[in-house]
Amino acid sequence: MRENSVENPTFDTVAALWLEQIKTRVRLSSYAQYKAKLEKNILPYFEDMRIRELSGSTVQSFYEQLLQEGYNGRYAADMLSQLKMVLRFAASEYGLPDPSVNTRPVKTAAAACREAPVCDEAGYRRLCEILMMGSDRTKAGILLTLLTGLRIGELCALRWSDIDLERRILTVRRSLQRVSAGEENGLIFSAPQGRAGEREIPLSPFLAGFLGRLREEGDVFFLSGTDKPVEPRTMQYRLRALLKREGMPDLSFSQLRGLFISRSVNRGADLTALTEVLGNVTVQSAVVYCQKPTMDSKRRAVELVGEA
Repeated sequence: MRENSVENPTFDTVAALWLEQIKTRVRLSSYAQYKAKLEKNILPYFEDMRIRELSGSTVQSFYEQLLQEGYNGRYAADMLSQLKMVLRFAASEYGLPDPSVNTRPVKTAAAACREAPVCDEAGYRRLCEILMMGSDRTKAGILLTLLTGLRIGELCALRWSDIDLERRILTVRRSLQRVSAGEENGLIFSAPQGRAGEREIPLSPFLAGFLGRLREEGDVFFLSGTDKPVEPRTMQYRLRALLKREGMPDLSFSQLRGLFISRSVNRGADLTALTEVLGNVTVQSAVVYCQKPTMDSKRRAVELVGEA
């Protein structure tokens, strides 16, 4: 605990100390995200306040304001989680009460607002048809995420040497991100997210055949066909431009990944196997995408065991 030379520090003072403290404990890309969110959303709301002036209602009001400003529930829950980290740090370092202790749990808020992307069966089939037209690398990359659940950073870092078409296996080895964190600025390659991030993903016979027709010579990046990668924000822009041009609903790469999860879960995929395909996703988080069970589906589940 710090000596109480500062009995009632301002929020921005504590936040700066917290940010400096975590810099050596998290990945550079994670640090950059924490820093960006702190500067964009949290500091403008709290920086002139002193820690002792904060209450549970102040914390909850911050979360609710984010929702009112149009941020989705998942993002608002992430902001609340980061705010709670700063306030726990203040409690530990300065011996101050933590005003976020009795606020709404972040996990509950995130789970309540997490929804599978809106795309019916007809829309899904139409999207697949669009992506399979021609030999466009951008379309192929979008299709790869739609059919394997790759994250956008993993897709942008993918090289042809990571794809074994004979064995029908795609290996996730790295991720590409743009960061802005002090002296480190620009594109960086890092290990895939989480302990299970580096993984092997089996390819369906259809997808392996489709990729075989696009095969590039040499160990080049999948999306560019050169030694220079396509960065994530460029791919996100291309996805939205494509969907707009084709008159399709707007979707992000995260939503494409969610669509892959929801379709897999609702078609009976083994959840443990699915979490390994996705990397760093728990069975509980995959279950969120399950459709509400009907009486017929519950009856089939019971009848699978048979009579005693």
